[in-house]
Amino acid sequence: MIRPFSLSDLEPILQIESQSFPKSPYDWTTFLSLHHFYPKTFLVCLNTNHRQKEEKILGYIIFSEDGHIISIAVHPQYRKKKIGTQLVQRALKASRSKKVWAEVRRSNQGAQTFYFKMGFRITNMVPNYYGSEDALIMERVLPVLEE
Repeated sequence: MIRPFSLSDLEPILQIESQSFPKSPYDWTTFLSLHHFYPKTFLVCLNTNHRQKEEKILGYIIFSEDGHIISIAVHPQYRKKKIGTQLVQRALKASRSKKVWAEVRRSNQGAQTFYFKMGFRITNMVPNYYGSEDALIMERVLPVLEE
């Protein structure tokens, strides 16, 4: 199940973040700011255990309506189970732009492979975006819908 982020989700999101981005994780103030600026497009993916009435956050995405994927992460135990795909598909559907894009560390082969499989292409590079590491701009142009 995918739903909007709530403040009670912050602790599990911080854990996923630190496991996913050990070199530069966002902190709680960053997530609160992102929640303030993107309340409709800060989404979490849950695994709901109905018998125990438990929810476990498996991943999250934050994107702008103009198509910028600000951050996405999936808990390491739940990767390669289409959770990231579901989250990016939400961004693709919600985009009011002709494209969706994300910055990816040049060294992050896993993220690059994921985006390539989703139809993204490398369109640019930003030197030293991550301090001493470059960012690749990965973009997917969306089909134009006829009215």
